[in-house]
Amino acid sequence: MDTAEALAVATQLDEDHPPETNGRMSVCRRCGAHTDGPAGLHHTPDERELARSTSWLTAEVQRRRLERLRALHHS
Repeated sequence: MDTAEALAVATQLDEDHPPETNGRMSVCRRCGAHTDGPAGLHHTPDERELARSTSWLTAEVQRRRLERLRALHHS
């Protein structure tokens, strides 16, 4: 059963990027979260993956901020 937190993280992952699967496994190659199937239309992290998925999202936000700062610095 999905918790509200798992659904919120799944939504954040979907907003961040479309799932990237290899077509055989229900796992996103980009963030490592489970997907709704091998085609990977949506992320569906389970409760055990929440900490890792939340950390991944936080790191992505930080990485993008640093990229923007570097781009501004080199402009």
